[in-house]
Amino acid sequence: MSLVQINKEDFLKLGSKVVVITGATTGIGAAVVTKLAVDLGAKVVFGDIKEPEEAPASNHVTFVRTDVTSYAEVLNLFKEAWRLYGRIDYAISNAGLVEIGQLFATAGGDTDDDDVIEEAPPTLVMDVNLKGSMFFTRVAVHYLRKSLARHRDHGGSGSQTDACIVLVGSIASLGEFPGLFQYSATKQGIMGLFRSTKEYLLETEGIRVNVVLPNSTRTTMVEGIIGLYEAMGLPTNEPEDVADTFLHALSSEINGEALYVTGAKTYEVEKSLTKVKGDWLGQTLYDELLACQRALGSGGDWTNRKGGKVADFDDHGVLNS
Repeated sequence: MSLVQINKEDFLKLGSKVVVITGATTGIGAAVVTKLAVDLGAKVVFGDIKEPEEAPASNHVTFVRTDVTSYAEVLNLFKEAWRLYGRIDYAISNAGLVEIGQLFATAGGDTDDDDVIEEAPPTLVMDVNLKGSMFFTRVAVHYLRKSLARHRDHGGSGSQTDACIVLVGSIASLGEFPGLFQYSATKQGIMGLFRSTKEYLLETEGIRVNVVLPNSTRTTMVEGIIGLYEAMGLPTNEPEDVADTFLHALSSEINGEALYVTGAKTYEVEKSLTKVKGDWLGQTLYDELLACQRALGSGGDWTNRKGGKVADFDDHGVLNS
């Protein structure tokens, strides 16, 4: 991994931008809104299931009640941003929940009692963290594409030549955390979404994709364990530390980077992992992986293929007409 040097002077270029963000009433998202709108003057449209107790001190902030598990409400969030400004530069999918309930707690007082297994477990964590992120990314791509097409040739400060989506994972995207079963599954799922879009969207739409992976950060989500981290001398973050990493992902024009934030420092971890994949898998398996990736290409023709029969393709893997 490599330590990222964040240049806050680059943040100044965000002052003229329009940013859509979810999960921004409290915590990290609220810190992002403050930095973007209050400190820099950017126009921010943010969605959450609850209104902020105190409105940000800026006329450039618009709140839209948004449940990210509802595709219609995610769509409405972007529609409102478009109605207000006719432009969207950046989108941050920040809404998230930590583990709810105990997935495997099915044993009652009588080990032969099967009543508890009859009830399905709650899936709100999966719906918010992963399904909500997929909804958000789909709608964001549509409006970022539309915005780039409208503003690319405006000239001067009115031109839009850049667009970016920031996804939010976690330290649980990288390691093993027993007890955080659905949470870990969703945050590792975010890495799958990130990896499948980071080159594809840049190539096909000119949209950058990055992911931010915070370690334990002082928010209400982890207030039950933050004291344990500190007692053990483990690194923690303030929301502003992670917010700075979000702004770095937007302002620095990077693409395909996974930014791990811990102890108020940011590290890029995806490129380092790519470098050692040959050692991790073994070179033969790694070469096979790369060959499979090349065979699928950008993925644009995936739904047009006939079913995978050898006779459907020529010697170079091109679909026969």
